[in-house]
This record gives sequence, C-alpha cells and structure tokens, in this order.
Amino acid sequence: MPSHLIRRVLIFCALSTFGVACSSNDITFGSDLNVSILSNAPVSASDSLRLDYDITGRSLAGMVIAWGDSQIDSVGFLGAQTAGGSEYHVYDSAGTYMIQATVVDQIQGSDVTELTVTITP
Repeated sequence: MPSHLIRRVLIFCALSTFGVACSSNDITFGSDLNVSILSNAPVSASDSLRLDYDITGRSLAGMVIAWGDSQIDSVGFLGAQTAGGSEYHVYDSAGTYMIQATVVDQIQGSDVTELTVTITP
C-alpha cells in the first residue's frame, strides 16, 4: 500500500464457542498535500494574469493568494481531496511580483508555494 495514503484498520471480532475470531479491513483516502501553480505571464499591466492551480490533499480547507502587490484573495475547498481551477488578477503597473499561494489542509496543515511573474508595460 502506498505510504502517502492514510490507513484506518477496522477490526471486527465475533465471539463463538471456539473463541474469538477477528478480521480487519484497510480503508484509504486522500493523498499527501501537493500544490502546483502556474500562470500565463508575462502579461501587460492592466491585462488579466491567470493563475492556474492543481491541489491534492486529504481535507482541503482553502487557499489564500497573496499577489505580491498588497492584494489578497481566498478560495474555499470545503474538505475536498482535490481542487483545480484558475484565479485572475490585474496589476496596476509593470514589474516583477512574487505570488504566494498558501493552502490549508485540515489534516495535514499548510503548504506555501511561490511563483515569480513579470508584468510588462
């Protein structure tokens, strides 16, 4: 069994005239917290930057995106094990910006992924 899956062992025991007999079953769910982001940069100032994300985990709560220009957005996942999609942002001026995506998983904690993007004039 892959080590990245959570194992829960259910034990069923039955009492009979010959003693106690037990059996167990493995149940697995989710995977290690993994965050991947990429963008369509470079884009021009006042054009939309698209940030694509692909996330796996065990019980994803949400993601906070700090765009590097003092703007912050958040996305909720409500306990999902996978999430993917796109978020959009418009920068007011040209420059190089560091985007930080912080993902929170209710079981595994959090993970921060960074991406540097260039915005042209």
